[in-house]
This record gives sequence, structure tokens and C-alpha cells, in this order.
Amino acid sequence: MMAASKQQRLTNSRNSIRCFCLLFLGAMLVGSLLLWAQAPPETVGRIYGEDIQVHGPSSVEVEGGFSVTVLASGSNVTVRSGQARLLLAEGGEVGICGPARFSVLKSGGAITLAIDYGRVHAKLENASPLTFYTPLIVASPVAIASGPRDVTVGLDQSGAMCVLAARGAVRIEQQLTGHRVLLPQGGELSLAGEQIESMRGASGNCQCEVLVARSQPLEQVQPPQLGLLASAARARPYPPAAEYQTAPQDTQKPPTIEEPVYQVVMPPLTFDAASPAPPPQPSPETILLLRQARVRPVKVFRGRVEEPPAPPAPLVAVQKAEVIPLLEQRPAKKEASMLARIRNFFRRLTSRGPCAGAGCA
Repeated sequence: MMAASKQQRLTNSRNSIRCFCLLFLGAMLVGSLLLWAQAPPETVGRIYGEDIQVHGPSSVEVEGGFSVTVLASGSNVTVRSGQARLLLAEGGEVGICGPARFSVLKSGGAITLAIDYGRVHAKLENASPLTFYTPLIVASPVAIASGPRDVTVGLDQSGAMCVLAARGAVRIEQQLTGHRVLLPQGGELSLAGEQIESMRGASGNCQCEVLVARSQPLEQVQPPQLGLLASAARARPYPPAAEYQTAPQDTQKPPTIEEPVYQVVMPPLTFDAASPAPPPQPSPETILLLRQARVRPVKVFRGRVEEPPAPPAPLVAVQKAEVIPLLEQRPAKKEASMLARIRNFFRRLTSRGPCAGAGCA
């Protein structure tokens, strides 16, 4: 009897210890679940806008005299009119063109925008994952060589959807069928009823340019600087009015320089999203480089060309040729006359002989 009662007491103590351990483990599990449920959601970023409405986990902060709404995971945002701008905590921004309504989810750094309607314009400089969800389509921006991503996604209340990949590519997937399409950089398309089968090209219709009124964060805005009036000793007189006169600007336009215009003629480039290998490069033999040049007008002369007149005779040479013989002959005539006179004189003397008188003849 004593042994049985002792065994019974040992069993009861063991059961009590086991129940206490189970109750302690249950209390720890319930406490951890409550702490996990009460943990604050992850912060997505700050949103700015004139006519916005936020539901769900969010907070309002005052910075620089402005009220800023801080979005957390699970927030629902409605832009009734105008535009809004969401600055992400990890870097980058998302512009919203109203009217628009979307939800924001964040888990482990990955951000998801569930768009009900409206247009959003995302600019991402880092590699933070961002995904756009619509009721039927999943659009994921894809970076090219770790470059920036610039994507615009729009969804009308009628179900018409547009996607623009300004920088980087966009992978578009149908949620129900799993059909995927890769939109290359610079491409734009529209989907009727959010169906990939109705995909067609578009040009300039999917735009959402948000005015960057507060592109600089408020914490970087310098407060206004206050100064004191200068004393009379430090006060500098105003410069004369001549210093304010600006030099006259030369209104003469620079001469226009005509530059050659080149044009490349080549086969069209092809792209196949279903093919894993890139398309082959075009052959250089099929590429033609053309240069445009302006042909100058041909000048045509009309008339008659006559022979030039004959040059005049050299008069100076003729006069010299006539004068020189005259000069040469004049001394010869003078010399001949003197000799003739001397000869005549001696002839007269010899012809008279020794007779000297009036009677000699």
C-alpha cells in the first residue's frame, strides 16, 4: 500500500510539471504572436500632394513647417485630383497622376504597387525591386546592365492599360495564363481589357510627368539666413548708374555653317521575346551610308567673245632709228665742208703762182 501511494504521488508530480511546461510554452507562443502582430509595418516612403487621401498604416510628420505623410506597408492612397509624388525610403521616386488609387506593400525591401486605376511613373536609380500589380497584369521593371529604370504604367477605369519603358525594359505577365512579354527599352504598348492578346503599339499616349516642385528633400533645404544692418562706417555708397549700364549686345547673327547630313540605310532590326538568344547583328554589307550635299547652281554665260585688238606699232623705236642716222650724217657733212674750203683755199694759192699784184690775174 505504501509503495502504491508513493508511485501515485510521483506520477501526479510528473503530470503537474508537464502541465506547467505546456502552459509556459503556450504562453510564450501567444506572447510572440502578439508581439509579431503588434510589430510596426515597414516604412515605404513619404508622399507629397495637394489633394490626396491615405487609409491604413501611416503617420504624419512636420518638417520645415510642412506636413508630410509617411506611408507604411499596407497603406491605401487615393489621389483625387492633380498630382502626387512618393519618395521611396530606399531611393527613387514614384509620380502619380490623378485621379488614381493604389495600395502599397513592402516586404524585405521589395515594394509592390497594386493599381486600381490611374497612372504612375517610377524612377529608380538603385536595384530595389518594384512590381506593379493590376487585377490581371503583373509588370516588373528590368534594369539593363545595372542602369537606372524609368517606367510608366497606366490603367483606366474602363480596363485599358498602357506601359512605357523609357529606360530599362519591362516584363509583362498575364496572371491567369502566365503568358509573358518583354517590352524593350524605349517601347510603348497598350492593352485592351488587360489582355496580352490585344497588345498593340502606341506612341506618346502613356505619359505622366509630375512637376518637380519639391525635388530636394526638406531636410536639405537651408533655413533663411538672417543678417544685421551695416553700420555707417561699413556702409558702401551705391555705385554710379554707369556701372549698371550693360554693354550693347551684338545683334549680328553668326554666319551659318552648312554641315553635311549623313543618313544610314539598313535592314530593320528584329526582336523576339520568345527566343532566348539575341537576334543576329546586321551585316555591314547591307548597311549603306549616304551623305546629303547641296548642289551649287551652274552659271551659264550668254554672248560673243571677240579677239583682242592688235597692239600699236612701236613709235618710239622708229623715231630713234630715224634720229640716229641724222645725227651721224651731220658731223660728216660739216667735216666735208671744212676740207672742201681748205682744199679750195690751197687751190687758189697755187693757181695764182708768184704773181702778186693787181696785174696778176
